[in-house]
Order: sequence, then structure tokens, then C-alpha cells
Amino acid sequence: MAEQRTFVFALTFIMLFSTLFISVPTDLQGQGQTGNTITPLDPSMVSDYGATEYFNATDFTPWLTLLVYEYTLNSRDWVCSTDDETAFDLNAKIYWFGLWFGQLDAIRFISPTGVDSSVSITFSEIENDATDGVAVYSLIYVNSGSTAGDFVVYWNTTAYADPNDAWDNDVLYFLHGVDITVNTDIISLLVGLLFLQLPDCPLLINALLATPVWACVLYLIWFIIKESLPFV
Repeated sequence: MAEQRTFVFALTFIMLFSTLFISVPTDLQGQGQTGNTITPLDPSMVSDYGATEYFNATDFTPWLTLLVYEYTLNSRDWVCSTDDETAFDLNAKIYWFGLWFGQLDAIRFISPTGVDSSVSITFSEIENDATDGVAVYSLIYVNSGSTAGDFVVYWNTTAYADPNDAWDNDVLYFLHGVDITVNTDIISLLVGLLFLQLPDCPLLINALLATPVWACVLYLIWFIIKESLPFV
């Protein structure tokens, strides 16, 4: 009976440990370095996206009185435009029989605090909504009300005081991401844990986390062999 209780404890421990392990904060990955320059944004810093489009101030080209950047994302053609002075708009092209007649599906920007910024975001709104130079907006189609992904605006706050200043120096960055996914691959995490190969995790911490799991695994193997052999 005592051995059965130990078996149940070991099995319960592994199940609970696996559940809690996938929720470990990424801040437990060791001390980082203080950056002094900004680089193209890794989508995983914001969330996991199925598809992304990255661009910056230098990618916009003149069109009539606007500056525009066109791209294809998630099987739709997009147009990001600005008057170069106050605000940015984002629209998806609407095609009829494979042809575009100038119609656009407007997009609303929802701030990180849930404020509806309507169909444009200004430099002042970006500055107010940003945290450490990163502002993330949820995108909503005006017509259908369905989601159009996320829109990220960011800049180097060390070198530039505000997004307007960064834009004037061609170093304001943008990212449009769609199809948010959540990484819950517990099998890969556990394999990495057991073989001391957790990504971005110090070896000592990996070993400390793996030791009780290996102890339970070895006990379960011993218990199963012991109960399977009648002469033991």
C-alpha cells in the first residue's frame, strides 16, 4: 500500500510539474543586457504571430499628398498611409472580380488600454500609449467588426524623445501581425528540461528543475519493473 501511495505521488508530481512548468515567466531566463540601439522587432517579444509584416519609415513612398507603404499579409493587400505630419491610417484593399477600383476596408485602432482611436493614430496617441517606446494596437475591421491582427509602433527612446522625432529621422518602426498563436508544446519543453537544453535558461537552473523530475521518472521505472516481475 505504501508503494502504491508513492507511485500515485510521483505520477501526480509529474503532472502538476508539467502544468506549472509551461507557465514559468520568461523573466526567469537569466539577467539580460542593457541595450543602447534598437533592432528589428522579434514578433515573439510581443506575441506569437502566424504571419507578420515589418517595415519602417524609409519604406514609405510619396503618393499624391500622402506617404504610403503597400504590402501583402494573410492573403490581403494592405495600405499604410500618413500625411507625414500627424496621423497614420491602415486599410485593406477590396477587390471586385480580381480588380481593385480604389475601395478600401478601413481599420480601427484599439489602444493597449482599450481606447478606440478610430481609423487613425496620431504621433501624440502613439507616445501616450507606448511603454518603453513600444505601442501595441489591436486592429478591428470597421465594416465587419472582426479582428485584423495587431499593429506595433516602436522606436529607440534612448536616442529619440518621441515617435515624431524618430519618424523625422527615418527610425520609426512598424509591425503588423496576424493569427496569434499560443506556444503550449509541453512535450518539447519537457524534453528540453530533461536533457538540460532549455532555451535561454542557465544550466544550473535547468539542472535544479530537472533533478526532481528525473527522480520521479527513475522511481516510476523501478516501480513498474518491480511490479511486473513476480520473483522480485
